[in-house]
Amino acid sequence: MFFSLMLLVVVLLVSVAGYFAWQKHSATAEKLRQATVLTEQQATDKNVLQNKLDVSKQNAEMLASFVKQAQTGQVQPVNYFTVQAPSLPVATQQVAERIDTNDPTLPPQVLEKTDRTVVVSNANKTPASNYDVGVFKVNNYRNWEWSIGYGQHGGDRYIPVELQRNFSKDAAVSAEYHFGGREKGFEVKYTRKTDKLFILF
Repeated sequence: MFFSLMLLVVVLLVSVAGYFAWQKHSATAEKLRQATVLTEQQATDKNVLQNKLDVSKQNAEMLASFVKQAQTGQVQPVNYFTVQAPSLPVATQQVAERIDTNDPTLPPQVLEKTDRTVVVSNANKTPASNYDVGVFKVNNYRNWEWSIGYGQHGGDRYIPVELQRNFSKDAAVSAEYHFGGREKGFEVKYTRKTDKLFILF
């Protein structure tokens, strides 16, 4: 009886703390989703990306590399816009504002919710009063993930705590331990992300 009461109190405390953490995270994440305007030089500088976008060094390096490839025509950003404006900075700001206000005339992939949106000027392709602007969408790669919850197996109740190490976007190893309950337990898993499951879906 005492253990069940303690377990209930712990679950309630974790739930309340989780709710407030989620509220704070949601507000911060929404602010970070606003389009950030960068020059071509800034968009290829991993230190600038890390500071302006508040991303990890690894994510900044990946984005800088991708932007460099886009600038040389090896890959394409999510979208390019040709904008008529008085100057290149004004053109990039106009595109950023249209993204932030969810302008319905923009392509859906530009309005897609991601961790970050970067609007980059393209000075190399600028005819008179028409300016090319590239839009890059960024979903951050995270090295570590953790989780905590509530579990029940038969009449046995426990609190599962899991720690996961992501080795790439597609592969991870995790360990989970079950606290409380009559029987202790744990799990160790290898996780692999695929586009299709057994070539069926």
